[in-house]
Amino acid sequence: MFGIRDLIRRTGSLFLNRILSGIWMPMLTAVLLGTALALGLGTIDYLGWTAWIARLPGPIAMDHGTAGNMLDMLTAVQVAVLTLYISITLIVLTLAAQSLGARLIERWIARVEIRAALAQWVGLTAYSLVAQVFVTPNGPVETAPQGVVLGGLFLTLIALGWLGYGYHLLARTAHVDTSIASIGRDYAAERQDGPMGPGPDANAPAERVVSAWSSGYLGGFDRDKLIDAACEAGARIAIAAPEGAFLVQGDRLASIWGGNDAVEAMIRKTCEIADYRADRPSGPFALALLVEIGARALSPSLNDHETAATCADWIGHGLSQRLGDEDGALGWHLDTVGEARLYVPESGVIAQSLFHLTVFNRAAHGHPYVATRLIDAYAAALARATAPSDRRTLTRMIDELAAEPPGATRSPMEADRLRAAVERSRRAPAVTGALAAE
Repeated sequence: MFGIRDLIRRTGSLFLNRILSGIWMPMLTAVLLGTALALGLGTIDYLGWTAWIARLPGPIAMDHGTAGNMLDMLTAVQVAVLTLYISITLIVLTLAAQSLGARLIERWIARVEIRAALAQWVGLTAYSLVAQVFVTPNGPVETAPQGVVLGGLFLTLIALGWLGYGYHLLARTAHVDTSIASIGRDYAAERQDGPMGPGPDANAPAERVVSAWSSGYLGGFDRDKLIDAACEAGARIAIAAPEGAFLVQGDRLASIWGGNDAVEAMIRKTCEIADYRADRPSGPFALALLVEIGARALSPSLNDHETAATCADWIGHGLSQRLGDEDGALGWHLDTVGEARLYVPESGVIAQSLFHLTVFNRAAHGHPYVATRLIDAYAAALARATAPSDRRTLTRMIDELAAEPPGATRSPMEADRLRAAVERSRRAPAVTGALAAE
């Protein structure tokens, strides 16, 4: 399951996508909705709603002075809460970014609940400000904006209830272990690659070339749509760069054999080139975040071994889950009848991960506690790996972690724990007898 964030990214409507995927657009929308609601309720009050309320028994009826005071109070509360929420958020995220990295802010923004919490307070403030135009000093009770006041009070109470949930989410997002677990689960999300198999040489001269229309990072592409377009046109598509690669404007993005203009149009429509690598529900970038947090934690300025070890644990979870979801041979994505339609470089889990894992290996090499946990993570991946090349790569990385660092001597206890971790990795089900047979 991809969840709400991926659903937002796949939203066909550009307008809805902009509303749901950023910070400023939800706020602007909330201001417009708040303004429209205040004007609508104020007009209904003027046309008779207030007069009807005034005839009811009880203390609800109010004159213009009382309504104005209530709106002043609501505006003060809404502005104070909005200011406090933004101030606390900036402080918390600044402190958390020191240990997790600045990209934590992107994950925080990606939460739909966070955007809703900010937007509703901005919208309420706009509502209360616009509602002031219906307050007439010394005006008759029958025209006082009672419906506007009661509506604003009701909406503010709902927003106060949501505020507690918003602070809860902020605290959980800024908490190191919670963020690591969230990223790890995102990385372990099902790949949904579909059947894969061998195909023609992806580096052969192409009949048609699609070039990058701007410089930036290749953020991803909709494999299903590309396969469907290629199948319908009788074409083959080879993407030239792996997900996350930086492309300079004019670089080759894709090669096409056969097909028509519709195939090229689909590539331009589905391939995303962005100025920076955005948070995604799954994929190599989630692993890059885990490695960044883990390597940062092992820096002399932080020296936080437990955070790095937690990253290693969730890397093991993600690798093992994604390897378990890997379907068939690597290389070309096949259509429903088994024809090779789409080639994506570094489509294998280990191929995608190797560069990032090498960075973490080097950082953890001199820290036996973290190295032991990372070896256990690789052992979990070995239990799911089926390709001989993947098993060899994981085994080599385990051996590198277990090797004694140059110019350093490990204590007997550290050496024993590393040896035990290596032995556990050798007993991984998928490699029992397999490596010996190669």
